[in-house]
Amino acid sequence: MTKNKNYKPSAMERLNSLSPNVELWWDSNPLIYEKWCNDFLNSIQDKDLKDLIKFQLKKLWDKESDPKDWIFKGVTTNPPLTKAVFDNLKDEWTDIIREIIKNNLSMDYTQVAWEAYKEACKRGAALYMPLFVKSGYKYGYVSAQVDPRISVDTKEIVKQALELKALQPNIMVKIPTTRAGVLAIYILTALGVPTNATLCYTLPQIMAVAEAVKQGKALGEKYGTDYSKWRSVITIMIGRFEDAKIFEEQAKERGIELTEEMKRWAGIAITKKACKILAKRDYPSKMLVASSRVSPKVNGTQYIWHIEKLAGCNLVYTMNPELIKAFMMLYMDRPIEDKCEESVPDEIMEKLLRVPYFAEGYGETTIPLEDFEKLEPTITTYTQFSKAVIDLENYVRSLF
Repeated sequence: MTKNKNYKPSAMERLNSLSPNVELWWDSNPLIYEKWCNDFLNSIQDKDLKDLIKFQLKKLWDKESDPKDWIFKGVTTNPPLTKAVFDNLKDEWTDIIREIIKNNLSMDYTQVAWEAYKEACKRGAALYMPLFVKSGYKYGYVSAQVDPRISVDTKEIVKQALELKALQPNIMVKIPTTRAGVLAIYILTALGVPTNATLCYTLPQIMAVAEAVKQGKALGEKYGTDYSKWRSVITIMIGRFEDAKIFEEQAKERGIELTEEMKRWAGIAITKKACKILAKRDYPSKMLVASSRVSPKVNGTQYIWHIEKLAGCNLVYTMNPELIKAFMMLYMDRPIEDKCEESVPDEIMEKLLRVPYFAEGYGETTIPLEDFEKLEPTITTYTQFSKAVIDLENYVRSLF
């Protein structure tokens, strides 16, 4: 793919070029990428702009181009994002599901739904296998999540994780950061299974996972586990932490007006602190920022601080289709600079630390392991993700 003389690098490309430590991942199943690109392009009226965006999108990921040139270095999915495959490619996947039913007459609809879910993960991961191989197994990992409804059952989490890992060599399994999930991550790491800790919002959760991975890897190395095709990432679902109702309620009780800007600084503060700790203490995990918000709006101008204020950090940024579109359009002519060493303003931190919800999320050991599944964002995310699985099961049931 050759750039024309009028080519302008996208905001995604400029973010990616800030540091070798920056990684951009696609937050959706790769199977829907081309359809999303077409929908995005069809929403643009200006021909020159449409041509530019088309070229920029191909730079992000193009299965016909050399994988080493892809901006996207990996993929995250979750149950709602995987369900989007069945919604967006309905005709194709209705036939696939009916074929699964036909070939597995003893299965009930929940079992068929799980097989269809795995098939979507398998086919999506296959599209990133060329990058996985060409990068020497450094990049090209595709995250597939266990059923959220087993979040408190270590045995079931490990069982499903091994099932998902067997689908493709580049599968990285998403595990919830509950007490049961942290133990599962320790076990899976010892076995050499790549993991992505999800349903994670706070520094105590991040530290628990980092320790589990470090100790699990040490155990695996002791017994000869192969780590040549292994990685560990720890996801902070940044916007979900900030948008919890309890955050606003506790701030209000203390006479603090929790502005949109303060909310965004809260997640940024935790993320930057976590990045520094992981690097300083030589943990083998890398931070991944997800659930970013198109926010705040300051003096009438829309920003995306979750990207802008974390730009240049040793991070994986996973971006869903809506976020990518907003970032590319809003920052088309704006500079993107390394803000890794920029501190949260003192007056903001002083107010945030007076709110127990933030103070507990910002400390290293301020939330007990057994309370991880009781966090408000854990409960709300669990509910949303579980509903997506149930919706998929009900759709499959309608095809019986």
